[in-house]
Amino acid sequence: MRLRTIMAIVFCISAIVPMLLFWLWPHSSFLGSKGTEVNEPHEVVASSLAAELGRYHQELTTSFQIAVENVDAEGKIVPMPLILDRMEFKNICVVEIQTGKVVQSIQSSGLTCPEQLSEQQLLRLLQMLERQERTLTTTPVMSVENHGNVIYTLYRKDTLLYVGAVSSEYVSSVGKRIQIGTLGHAAIFDQAGKVLSHPNAEWQISRKSFEDAFAFDVMKSRGSGVEVVISPETGQETLAGYAHVPNVGWTVMVFQPISELESEVAAFKYTTFTIMAIGMVLAIALAYFASKLFTFPLEQMIQAMKRIGNGELRAHEQIKESVYDPLEFEDAREAIKAMAKKLQENIDTISRHAYLDGITGLPNRECFKVLAQEHIEILQANNSKGAILFLDLDGFKQVNDIYGHRSGDDLLKGFADKIHLYCGNEMKRRAYGADNAVNILPARLGGDEFVIFLGNIKNEDTVEEFAKGLFSRVFGKFKLHNGVSLQVNGSVGGALFPDQGSDFDELLRLADIAMYKAKNGGKGRFCLHQEGDPIPEEEPYQEETPVQEVEVQEEEFLREEEFAPVMQSELS
Repeated sequence: MRLRTIMAIVFCISAIVPMLLFWLWPHSSFLGSKGTEVNEPHEVVASSLAAELGRYHQELTTSFQIAVENVDAEGKIVPMPLILDRMEFKNICVVEIQTGKVVQSIQSSGLTCPEQLSEQQLLRLLQMLERQERTLTTTPVMSVENHGNVIYTLYRKDTLLYVGAVSSEYVSSVGKRIQIGTLGHAAIFDQAGKVLSHPNAEWQISRKSFEDAFAFDVMKSRGSGVEVVISPETGQETLAGYAHVPNVGWTVMVFQPISELESEVAAFKYTTFTIMAIGMVLAIALAYFASKLFTFPLEQMIQAMKRIGNGELRAHEQIKESVYDPLEFEDAREAIKAMAKKLQENIDTISRHAYLDGITGLPNRECFKVLAQEHIEILQANNSKGAILFLDLDGFKQVNDIYGHRSGDDLLKGFADKIHLYCGNEMKRRAYGADNAVNILPARLGGDEFVIFLGNIKNEDTVEEFAKGLFSRVFGKFKLHNGVSLQVNGSVGGALFPDQGSDFDELLRLADIAMYKAKNGGKGRFCLHQEGDPIPEEEPYQEETPVQEVEVQEEEFLREEEFAPVMQSELS
């Protein structure tokens, strides 16, 4: 029996034709109208609020620029009370970029300017301008003691930085005007996902962050739309219309609980099932013709699977989709795509395991050798200096013996994570303002041995400074999966390129010798290879000092967007 015949019989029984009748009946129009009735108001309201806030922000920045450019013959700002009061400016501070000194201040509501900005404060403000690639921008909402929440407007001109503090009350009032249904409301979030306006007064006052609750980046990329989200207040599904305020990065969201829409949805479902039941009458006549439509995508999937088996992993992309295909075919297409994706992932995994260490994720010995040799050749061509550091953990064998190999793997993974973080931070710090950024490449050789390649260094002082950072930032306290916290130390040796070695193998050998010199000298030390250092014929025996259990307190890190308001006079 042909597949088409079998499918005709099955389709008659399983009511494929009622689905076709459902589409012939004005279902699409009905569905579209229901979707418009539910979704369009939320998106329209959010877009309207975003447009209003966009106009407000444009007027705010324009007024600020006009105000700060209204100067007298001596270059001092001539206060414009009408603009300051209308836009609710609390103050305007003029900062000299080179020194951080506040050379002029205009107070409107008692919020005073500091006499001097620290170098860190000034750098933060300038970085906000640089990230926006503008000379005029607006900061996220901040809290100023005794003055509530404010927004800072920044404008850079020549050697001066103009900073204006603006009350966020207008933005708050815009959001509180909106109410959708019985429980619907609007909320406005700043660039960092913090609350600018919300019916929950406590959240607004504390500038509660929702950066992790909503996909703001996705919303901003789409401009506007409607999503179903989980309400942070009630934990229930909520329909959220959203829109992005251009040029400032604010996001407007209009929420309404799904429960308010359930009655209309229930009526819609009842109508849907009624129409499907009527369509069953015509199922027999249309089943045969439907079977012809459904065998074609099946044949396509069979051909795609054959081509995937021959190595064409993207063959599934050529499978055409049709609105008439049953869900099983859609599942089959997704299964084929998943199979192709899994095959590609397996290929990637095999390639990755060939070059990365399975426990730490760092480059393994072979990968490190290839990358380090490439860096050495570049340094040699540019007449630059470099170094290799050899790290060895003290007492690692006791961790495996006492706590088990899983704990040993935890320690290696944690140690590698700290190395990766430290190296990344050092590359950023040393790259700032430098002509040639320092290249830093960490790797694991095996066991408890790690190596780090440094490129484009100035001299051996750079190596010693970097090594000291290892003892203060990497070696130290680690917490294992079983709750045990250990104090882990180590020894570090180094060798310089090209002063002490001109190729990878020689540098690694000399760094290894220097590491043993540091270990023999008392451990927890760094030694740079010196000419004449003895070369041990075999690894010297050193009794391992057992690691000690310690208490580890969780460290608190300041996030960039959480930095304190820079214009508070209390800041030091």
